[in-house]
Amino acid sequence: MPNAHREIPYNYTSADDRQAVSFLLGRGVWQKLEALRARRVTGRSARLLMRFLGEVLVHRRNPYLTQELIEAPDRRRRFFLGLAQSLDVVEQNAGGESLVLEVIGECRRLLFEFRDEVTRAPEARARLRRALGAVVGRDEVHFDPFTLVSHSTDATDWRLHLPAAVVTPGEEDQLAPLLSAIAELGMKAIPRGAGTGLTGGAVPLRPGCVVVNTEKLNRIRGIEWRDFRLDDGRLVRAPVLSLEAGVITEAAMERAAGEGLVFATDPTSAWACTIGGNIAENAGGKDCVLWGTCIDNIVSFRIAMPS
Repeated sequence: MPNAHREIPYNYTSADDRQAVSFLLGRGVWQKLEALRARRVTGRSARLLMRFLGEVLVHRRNPYLTQELIEAPDRRRRFFLGLAQSLDVVEQNAGGESLVLEVIGECRRLLFEFRDEVTRAPEARARLRRALGAVVGRDEVHFDPFTLVSHSTDATDWRLHLPAAVVTPGEEDQLAPLLSAIAELGMKAIPRGAGTGLTGGAVPLRPGCVVVNTEKLNRIRGIEWRDFRLDDGRLVRAPVLSLEAGVITEAAMERAAGEGLVFATDPTSAWACTIGGNIAENAGGKDCVLWGTCIDNIVSFRIAMPS
């Protein structure tokens, strides 16, 4: 593959240098680096620059490392001082080359933004806990590294940004005020079930996203027989299983089977995936040949809006 360079250290992602630099600094900076690549003499400045990018990339992608910077002021000071010194060395060796100076300017901007982001993290998280905790309870607003990294992707393993927070509401009537609170903070909400999807539907695509995990909304309300009028005018009675969004699909299937019925949606991840995710992804399985996919089997659903 052309330009599939892998010189950035600590890059344990599937992204090559072009993708990593474009993610951190934009495509324009990558084009400038490509132009400079052909002019290398010793490569020392290039190695320092790649190391700078690798350090920022791994600390932004790894919440355990980010948490260390947040909790340890001395380590944070040494970390950012070291990065700034690396950029100073590259600038000193640039000999006034305008293209190098432009790249260094963009790197300094990235460094300032990242340092500001880490320094302000405790204050930002306290504000989030106050606003969202007022709706769901403070203990249901999570910032620990394990929760953040596990909610940064679905089964695609496509990781772009860590969520700013993960919220785990336990009641349906918390969802609308929760979405309103997230909007008032100027942030985006991403609903998520078990994270078994394969389309990237639960992946934060930008900074400032709050993942709303619905797994605690797992009540099975029961089966009710209802009257339905068909297109040809006939009246029929059919069973309807009422569920909350976080119910595991296999649990719904077992409940239906206990009544001698078939729950038609049968994705291969039924042991883990949730009803809300089935609806969002229009899930199906081998039984969809007989019964259709998830959306074909919905009688009705309720949706929470910020209003």
